[in-house]
Amino acid sequence: MRITAVLCTLSLLVGGAALMMAKPAEAAGWLSGSESYAAPWVKDIEDELLKKDYRYVFVNDPRTPQASVLRLLNQAAKALEAKDSALAEKFVQESLGVLEEGVRKHYFSASDIEPITKFIREHTPIKTS
Repeated sequence: MRITAVLCTLSLLVGGAALMMAKPAEAAGWLSGSESYAAPWVKDIEDELLKKDYRYVFVNDPRTPQASVLRLLNQAAKALEAKDSALAEKFVQESLGVLEEGVRKHYFSASDIEPITKFIREHTPIKTS
């Protein structure tokens, strides 16, 4: 029993010393997609989606629609870079469709996402029909 206690104490001391010597790490690059977005307007939309105001809008949705919307909008930005505006418009429509699907599934209401869809429509260089 005494040996176990001594070993546990030594383990904690060595582990604690190792942690104290380690310099604080910066966030891993893969945590945020902001560096990998094809256009700055996608980052602007990400900032809007992650606002505190919308924290509780998506709480009932198990799909994590924010990630899907951002992925589709990034695809739209890449399509714009390739000068394929029809494909870009399709991706923007799909991103809005992700949010509309959440309304159909009653994860949130249309009035909850109206400011978000308005922001997306205003900040994408692609005009959707």
